Amino acid sequence: MIGDWPHGDPRAVAREILADRRYHATPQTAAPKALWDLIWEALTKWWHDLTAPLGHVLGNDLFTQFMGLTVLAVALAFLAFVAYRFARPYLRTRSARARAAATALAQDGDAAALRARALAAASEGRYHDAAALLWASALRALDELGRVRYDAARTPGEWRREVRDPAFDAFARDAVTALFGDRAVDEALVARMHRAYDTIVTPA
Repeated sequence: MIGDWPHGDPRAVAREILADRRYHATPQTAAPKALWDLIWEALTKWWHDLTAPLGHVLGNDLFTQFMGLTVLAVALAFLAFVAYRFARPYLRTRSARARAAATALAQDGDAAALRARALAAASEGRYHDAAALLWASALRALDELGRVRYDAARTPGEWRREVRDPAFDAFARDAVTALFGDRAVDEALVARMHRAYDTIVTPA
């Protein structure tokens, strides 16, 4: 017969060992979450925080989700409207500049007819069109006077090098600002182009 174990009841000793944390295995570290999982958890938490107050008031999960989606749609629509209101002046300016540039490059007629149309556009407040028509008229007038042959493919910088006139340089700078610049064309710029025009060519 085996004598008594000197450390007491083996079952009690075993329980003590199992209860001692020093003998526990080190827990395995969880695998890192994917980026999509982190994004999904963040969206889920955000949606829960958004709809929780509604859930407390309404007491119906389905209706709460519906109301949450409605609130979200209204908020997105409002943000889109605000963004459009801020961007609309810029879009209008870009569109007007594009129309003016196209007008300047596609004008037909002699210098006198183009200048008359420029005056009419200015009197109606269409300053982009007026500047474009003045520019086209000046180029036609230079050709009609025999100073520089008209070439629709020539850039404003190339025209300045051909004309070699300080008055035309100032006129061309204003035309570039009107046709391709970021600021809106106003009456003062068109009036300045009219004065430069009179200096460059003989009024028709």
